[in-house]
Amino acid sequence: MNLKAIQAFCLVMRRGRLAAAADEMHLSQPAVSRLIANLEHELKMPLFHRDRRALRPTAEGAAFYREAWRILDGVDRLKVIAGDIRVGHGARLRVVVLSRLAVALVAPAARLFRDALPDVGLTLEMHHRRDMERWLSGRQFDLGVGPLPVDDPRLDVEPLGTREAVVALAPDHPLASKGVVDVSTLAREPLIALTPDTLLQQQIDAIFAGAGYAPHVAQRTSSSLLACALAGQGLGYTITDPFTAASLPQQVAVAALRPAFTMAFGVLTPRDQPLSDAARAFRDCVARVFPTAGR
Repeated sequence: MNLKAIQAFCLVMRRGRLAAAADEMHLSQPAVSRLIANLEHELKMPLFHRDRRALRPTAEGAAFYREAWRILDGVDRLKVIAGDIRVGHGARLRVVVLSRLAVALVAPAARLFRDALPDVGLTLEMHHRRDMERWLSGRQFDLGVGPLPVDDPRLDVEPLGTREAVVALAPDHPLASKGVVDVSTLAREPLIALTPDTLLQQQIDAIFAGAGYAPHVAQRTSSSLLACALAGQGLGYTITDPFTAASLPQQVAVAALRPAFTMAFGVLTPRDQPLSDAARAFRDCVARVFPTAGR
């Protein structure tokens, strides 16, 4: 696949105009147009809707862009990596983490890691679970931190431990002072839910179904952290892990959920890829932080 064609496509997506992409690549507009047309022919799908005014991405084009830019970013990083190797600073670690675990769990682990290996370059990225697992299995990251279970034969899983799910509420919510809240009570309250494709929302639905109730969904979001923030604004409650709730200590109150629901977490690594010393060190730092994080 022509790397220049992928670059031309990504530039048009970013800049919004063929002319801007052509200027940045020091090519003519017809040349950039041909690169994109050849890429569409190779992919056997249209990337843009074409009209007289602009190129508008198709649904396929938008989906392809979400992956293509990462490949280009990796290629660009090769020059940086080569430079580091030349000057003797070749150790680098790329970690991907579920966004709701980043603040309370991974940030303290990053501090411990820096103290242990100050010369190792560390890159931390936050992504949704499905993207995290896909990029880890594609070996675009060295290590990931996320919820379990993970059913991907391309990944190795090392459990960290478990936490009980909690109810996050506004500090002045009538239920906030109870300390323990039953599902039967929550069924009458507005839920700030996650999108149905998320593991946590599927677990929340299972909690209610198991107790014989259905939640009253008021709003939905793809972010657990945002769901907590919305709950903190008095728009309802959300069910989450204690790491997420601990990320907003001044904004939300936390109550125990009954019946209790246990959530598991672990460190993920690409299978059959030997762990570097840096990856082992970061894994150990996360394991050190886990017992007290979110409590």
